[in-house]
Amino acid sequence: MLICVSVCLDSPQNHGRPWYKDNRHVSMGAEKWLDIELWDSTKECFKMLKSRGYRIATTHVGMDAVSILDLDWSSPTTIVVGNENRGISDEALELSDLHCSIPMAGMVKSFNVSVAAGILMHHAVCDRISRMGYHGDMTVEECQILLAEFLLRHSKSSISIVEDYAMRKAVTLT
Repeated sequence: MLICVSVCLDSPQNHGRPWYKDNRHVSMGAEKWLDIELWDSTKECFKMLKSRGYRIATTHVGMDAVSILDLDWSSPTTIVVGNENRGISDEALELSDLHCSIPMAGMVKSFNVSVAAGILMHHAVCDRISRMGYHGDMTVEECQILLAEFLLRHSKSSISIVEDYAMRKAVTLT
């Protein structure tokens, strides 16, 4: 599963100011494994995601929300998770393809955003494996590109990794 974090910068709470900030101390370096794209508006972000073949599911506790247990996660899906206080914007709810909810027992009505995202991604992977026998839908070429990006991000000496990869590739071709 490829995780792409798309950040919409037009939140009313931001008063037009960008709010996304890369914080290496909080993420402990995990951000280098994510592809982060910044958008000027929710509409622009959703339009691009849909043009890439993604359906957009927003988390929501409204009456039209479908339990994540009842959804088919085998098609490429973008999951939009709101924070605990404000939830998802009305615009995002309107532009999304479906609303989903995480079943909960007890008196709490929502999870912390990181917990909710973790539950959603875990369930989506498990559902894809049970339906398709695997969880990814990347082509061989996309897998090779992702591996190359991983190797380049992982090393302090990107040039030596590229040279090593080229050497191994040349050996397998002969």
